[in-house]
Amino acid sequence: MISIIIPVYNKSNYIKDTLMSVLSQSITDIEVIVIDDGSTDNSLNIVEKIRENDHRIKLYVNPHKGVSFARNTGLKNASGEYITFIDADDTVAPDYLEQLLKYSKNDLVVSGLIEDNKSTNQKKIINAARREIFFGQFGRFIFNHDNFPIFSMAVTKLYSSKIIKDNQLKFRKSQFGEDTLFVMDYIVHCKNIRVIGYAGYINQILDQTLSRKYLENIWDIVVTIPNEANRLFNLKFNKGWQYLYVRSIKLSLLNNRNRPDVFKNGCKKIAQDPSFSYLKLVKAKNISDSILVCLIKFKLYSLLLRLYKSMY
Repeated sequence: MISIIIPVYNKSNYIKDTLMSVLSQSITDIEVIVIDDGSTDNSLNIVEKIRENDHRIKLYVNPHKGVSFARNTGLKNASGEYITFIDADDTVAPDYLEQLLKYSKNDLVVSGLIEDNKSTNQKKIINAARREIFFGQFGRFIFNHDNFPIFSMAVTKLYSSKIIKDNQLKFRKSQFGEDTLFVMDYIVHCKNIRVIGYAGYINQILDQTLSRKYLENIWDIVVTIPNEANRLFNLKFNKGWQYLYVRSIKLSLLNNRNRPDVFKNGCKKIAQDPSFSYLKLVKAKNISDSILVCLIKFKLYSLLLRLYKSMY
């Protein structure tokens, strides 16, 4: 059986479509664990009404404590041999679970994602290179521009319930990157990973999602990802670590770009970070990364701010 964990917070416009896409799967041996995270809209009523006609839905109601707490409630109550996560404003193709289950002999199955941008009416497929990878290859394969985006999210994957429970894995409480940290925490306990070419998870790109909100002390939050990757996968400040670290710098600058004083102070904090000295320009993915690092290194924060404001 597959346990499907769906956290819900004020998604009354989307949760019905999400649940119907799950309940219509070609694989029927499932339990659908819905965790209402203290919704103040009609989300809970919608779920309760659908549950009346399909008892595969298990509903839990929490006070509002965030997506990590909600998902952890789901993990605690999951009884399936396999686990997958779906967000309450996304949908999945009818054969989504069937395609993942074909490769369930692997410790982790990773499928692709279709980004459906409603504001631009554009769709984009995100995936990693199709292959089976083994312990010892994970760091080199995952932490790069091509493959990391799909590994940074908790969805699109089939997890082993045994690995999660044996290692007492759970989502960390964080304002950003909790998906990535969970995936990394899980992968270090895997022997093999299968990346498949199939993309049946439809991610709706909506305005003002959590990842687009302004966050205070952003650098302290986002730098956790390269730091943890360095520790868990013994990257030794290699190209994979540099990719993650520069990515964290970009996220921090993007978050602060409309607050000049915060932007400049954020740049100073990055430059003072002990790991900043490990950046090697020769390892940069492209020239823009090298320019970014140089501007921070030589304290040209005002110029960097003008560049960011002109680009975004």
